[in-house]
Order: sequence, then structure tokens, then C-alpha cells
Amino acid sequence: MRASLLMGICAAAFAVAPAIAADLPIKAPPPAPVPVPLFSWTGFYIGANIGGAWSHSTVTDVFTGTSFSADNSGFIGGGQVGCDYQFAPAWVVGVEGRGAGTSLKTSRPTTVVNLATGATLPAQVNGRNDFLASATARLGYSGAESWLFYARGGAAWANEKIDEAFAPALLGPVDPGTNTTRTGWTVGAGAEWVFAPHWSTTLEYNYYDFGSHGITLVDPRGVTVSGLTLKDTIHTVTVGVNYRF
Repeated sequence: MRASLLMGICAAAFAVAPAIAADLPIKAPPPAPVPVPLFSWTGFYIGANIGGAWSHSTVTDVFTGTSFSADNSGFIGGGQVGCDYQFAPAWVVGVEGRGAGTSLKTSRPTTVVNLATGATLPAQVNGRNDFLASATARLGYSGAESWLFYARGGAAWANEKIDEAFAPALLGPVDPGTNTTRTGWTVGAGAEWVFAPHWSTTLEYNYYDFGSHGITLVDPRGVTVSGLTLKDTIHTVTVGVNYRF
């Protein structure tokens, strides 16, 4: 009889259990993880840069054929604006314009020849590069989500001031000069790293070549007194920061 009673109790428990379970609250499944959006290089940016510049110049007097070369170094600093487009899926293509002031300058002793008398006079040639600008395209590869490695190339412009001071016997001291904007080309390479939302930093090398260009120097009285041929190249290494919209 005791066994029958136990069996009855167990049967009743099994019969009631589903009803009790049905009344229990159902635990909600854990929320699905929110996907983290992948960074895209596509968009506009504006920024600033600063660094060092090195130039190599060759100056030739068109009348005497004498020439000299000079290597100079200085600072460079300015800004840039551009836009990028990411495709396929890790390649990035873009365009950028930049402008910067430089402290590049040179001063070298030389000689000039009086074409009327043939006399040789000591002179001083001074040159200064005040401004450097470029408009380039760039192609890069984003091997890691927050890094971009790229090469660039395009057109470049430099504003240069040149003068040659000397003292001819009849005219007295003169300092003929000119302010000229030269056009050339540039190539470079660099890396960019996104370190915060909307912010990135760059490390970049650029080479500028302005070829060989004739320059006519005129003294303040308007008399043409000298002619030079200038050939120069410039190297820059800069660090920068960009804000990306």
C-alpha cells in the first residue's frame, strides 16, 4: 500500500509539473552584439604640417658662364586640404592641395663682368624661398583599419627672391633682383594613422624639382644689369595632423 501511495504521488507531480513550468516567466535571450562600424577613409579633411626642408641650387651667370652650387636647410610649415575615396575595399585614392612657408635661403660670393670694359667685379648672390605649394593626387593602401600607406605626385610651385649686389665704377653700388614664381613637379610617400574619431596624423617625405630657369635681374632704377640661370631641387620631411569630416 505504501508503494502504491508513492507511485500516486509521483504521477500527480509529473502531471502538475508542465502546468507549473508553463506559468514560470521565460528568460529573454541575451541581446545580439552591436556591430562596430568599420572606419572609412572616404571624405574631406583639413589640416596643418610642420617639418624640415633641404635644397640644392645651382646658379650660373649667363654672361660669364661661371656657376656655383649651394646646399641649404631650414624649416617648413603650412596647411593642407583634400579628399579621399576608399574602394575595392582597402585601396584609397585622393587629391590634396597644400601650401607652406619656408626659411630656405642662401648667400654666396661670386663675380660679375663689366661687358663694356671687361673688368671683373666682386658680387654677392642672395636667394630665398618664401613659399612652396603643390596640387597632387595620391594612391594608398589601408593594410590595417586605422593605417594608410600612400604615394603621391603632381604639380608644384615655389616663390623665390633673388638678388645680386655689386658696385660698378660708374654706377655705384647696385642690387638688381627679382621676385619670381616657378613651376615644377613633386613626388612623395607617407603614412597616416587615425588616432581618434575624426583625427589622424601623418609622416611624409616629398621631393620637389623646378628644373633650370633663366632669371633677369633689374636694379631699382630699371636698368637690366644681370642675368642668371637657376636650377634647384627641394626635399621635405613633415609631420601633420588632419581633421576628417
